[in-house]
Amino acid sequence: MRAICFIQETKEADLTMRQQQLVCRRALRKLLWRCEAELFAQAGTEQASLALRPGMTELLKMAALGRVDVLVVVDAGHLYCSRAELDCLLTTLLQYGVHTFGARDGSWIEPGGRRWMTLPGYDGEAFE
Repeated sequence: MRAICFIQETKEADLTMRQQQLVCRRALRKLLWRCEAELFAQAGTEQASLALRPGMTELLKMAALGRVDVLVVVDAGHLYCSRAELDCLLTTLLQYGVHTFGARDGSWIEPGGRRWMTLPGYDGEAFE
């Protein structure tokens, strides 16, 4: 699997950008997925629409070109967006065959908030 990680900094976050990066990298190592890119959005950008945040244009271009298979995020909550925005992003990515993986709980995230295919043996430890 070719993955791209999205890290979102916020002013009142429970995890720093570095901690989020460690969560995602740990998941990639466990799953033996190759990281194609890491995209970062700085504090303050969470107020903007998800589609307008730094890195999202690059993510969608890479998805359209077939360069990634998976978007890795800490979990859906760490995208700091409405359910409608999340569903729009997930649906758009699925059109390109890109699934979204929540590294913290080890499950795939689908539109509508459904989670499926929790990976067996995947522990939910945030980072080592």
